[in-house]
Amino acid sequence: MGGGNFGLAMGSICARKGIPTIVLVRSDDIANEINTQHSHPRYMQGIKLPSRLRATSKPEECLPDATYIIHAVPCQYSRSFLEGVKDHIPTGTPILSVSKGIETTSLGFMADIIREVLGKDRPLAFLSGPSFAREIIEEVATAVVIASDDLDLARDLANLLSDDQFKCFTSQDVIGVEIGGAVKNVIALGAGMCEGLGLGTNAMSGLVTRGCNEMRRVGLTFGARPSTIAGLSGTSNGGTIATRVIDASRETRFFSQVALTTC
Repeated sequence: MGGGNFGLAMGSICARKGIPTIVLVRSDDIANEINTQHSHPRYMQGIKLPSRLRATSKPEECLPDATYIIHAVPCQYSRSFLEGVKDHIPTGTPILSVSKGIETTSLGFMADIIREVLGKDRPLAFLSGPSFAREIIEEVATAVVIASDDLDLARDLANLLSDDQFKCFTSQDVIGVEIGGAVKNVIALGAGMCEGLGLGTNAMSGLVTRGCNEMRRVGLTFGARPSTIAGLSGTSNGGTIATRVIDASRETRFFSQVALTTC
């Protein structure tokens, strides 16, 4: 569910493993381009998607018979999207959320949103980690973590998605993985502002290091395991995050420009 960059990346992983995969997109025009040209009119420019990857704009064509559903709709739009498709999702179908964030209206994580809309008994799992969508599609080596209260579900999904280039580890610390994925993006925004304002490496490193410390404190407050916050979904090294967000993060690039424009 969701035909943005990360939705296309997850769909491509499944398709190149020979798994029948359908991406639920916004319009018939987008679905037609993916099905005929193996490309998206807006996302992943210059990349050919796997020919086995199919797309549709009609939830009734792909959701009722799905063995697994991957949710890749941005956090702030997830509630309204799920409300619109929930009647097509069978009760027992597991959902893997690759969306990250905290809903601004409820201050809930993705687990809260999905359970409130689709029911508390829904089998759920959550993927996070240092994973840029374009590199996933280009088959650059990537490692992520999948967390679920049901460790067997996490392992099943890890086996489903893992290949020689994409490695999935597993965890039962759902809140830790969600906090790491959400808070790390906020740090990336701050790093982008530092870069745009020309504050230098010292200021950026200080912001990132203190931000990582706050991430650990938030995690402990919510009952997350310190090892999770220090792992793939969070960070154990502020300098490592600084390097990555400067080079590639869309949040960093965007807020670098915002800061420059403001000045």
